[in-house]
Amino acid sequence: MDRTEREREAAQNRYLGWGLAFAETLPGIDIARDISFSAGANGRVLDLVRGTGNITQALSVALTTLRGSNVFDAEFGFDGLDALTRNIEPVLVREQVRVGVITLLDRDPRVRRIVDVNLDDRLGTGGSAADLRASRTLQVQVQFETVTDDRIAVNLGELPSV
Repeated sequence: MDRTEREREAAQNRYLGWGLAFAETLPGIDIARDISFSAGANGRVLDLVRGTGNITQALSVALTTLRGSNVFDAEFGFDGLDALTRNIEPVLVREQVRVGVITLLDRDPRVRRIVDVNLDDRLGTGGSAADLRASRTLQVQVQFETVTDDRIAVNLGELPSV
C-alpha cells in the first residue's frame, strides 16, 4: 500500500467513521442483522467496519429500521416503511418510499450527493393472498457520493412482505 492509498484510507476512516460489524442473520430470507465476532488471540473479538463499509452498513441498517423505533435515537431510521403497510395506490407507495430514502440520505452529513434511488416495479395490485404478498415486496437500490468523493451503491435486496 503506497502513501496515497494510506492517506485515502485514513481520510475515509476519519470522515466516514467506524463501528461494530453487523452480519445478516439469514441472507436472502430476512433483513435482520446481528453483531459479528471473529477469533482473536485471547478468544472472540468484535468485528469492526471502517470507512465506506461503515457508512454502507449504517445506511442499510437505517433503511430497514422504522423511524422512531430506536428508544435511544428517535430520529434514527426510515419513515418510508410505513408506506408499505398502507392500503394506498402502488405509485404513491413508491413515491413515499423514494422520498423517505432521499430524506434519510439527506440527514447523514457523510453523504455529499445522492446519485440515484432505484425502486423495482413489483408494487402492484394482486388478487390472491400470494399475489398481494408478492405485490408488497420492494427492492431498493441507492447510489450516492460521500464527503471523501467515494461513490457507493447500497442494494437492500428485497424488503420482506408486509
